[in-house]
Amino acid sequence: MISCEHIDCRREDEVLIISLNRADKKNAITGDMYRAMTSALETAASDDSIHVLLITAAGNFFCAGNDVHGFKAIADIPYQQRPGFNFMKTLARFGKPVVAAVPGDAVGIGATMLLHCDLVYLTENSQLKLPFVSIGLVPEFASTTLLTQRLGYQRAAELLMLRQHLDATEALALGLVNKVLPAEQLFDVAMQSCNALSQQPNAALQQTKRLMKQPELPAIIDKIEQETLAINQLLANIKLPTKQ
Repeated sequence: MISCEHIDCRREDEVLIISLNRADKKNAITGDMYRAMTSALETAASDDSIHVLLITAAGNFFCAGNDVHGFKAIADIPYQQRPGFNFMKTLARFGKPVVAAVPGDAVGIGATMLLHCDLVYLTENSQLKLPFVSIGLVPEFASTTLLTQRLGYQRAAELLMLRQHLDATEALALGLVNKVLPAEQLFDVAMQSCNALSQQPNAALQQTKRLMKQPELPAIIDKIEQETLAINQLLANIKLPTKQ
């Protein structure tokens, strides 16, 4: 497994916990962090003793999205070689249950990655923020497809084109998350679900997820590629925030 100082990985019985650990930068994701998370996913996929994956973060902010300083650095790299692109494909294809415990705001890919998790738990003060259009980009991680499927076209259009954020209560009401919890209960409740999943017959769990995901997976991978190509065309005119 590739190591990175800003990604912590640890085992608790059959559960592999991946924690973003760059709290001073609101857990904004760098290329090295993507590589470490992709490596952890690949290890978990091939290790039969790992039954469930938990994604969480240090501090009270889940993820500020991509590290803004990395946008220009990747502009000349073929998208198939970009660590973020490889992470998206790997998580989308991951065959074991994925639980997310979200301690605070999830921005950009911090929010869209949740669409690829099987169970999602937020804290009461969490917000899902999708500021792609406002900075001159398009949404990624197949969110243009997944949000349209789950919310209907008009609600998805309003969210992605206009509002660009949801608070925890709204996300719960729309069916995008499973529970909204006090911050002090978040990790324990998420781990309870992980442990309950790990006690289920592993082959049956994976087959169930495969059957649920199978009809749309090729289209999801294709949409990730289409969105990435569209982002490429727009990168030159991106409106980056002054600080992250």
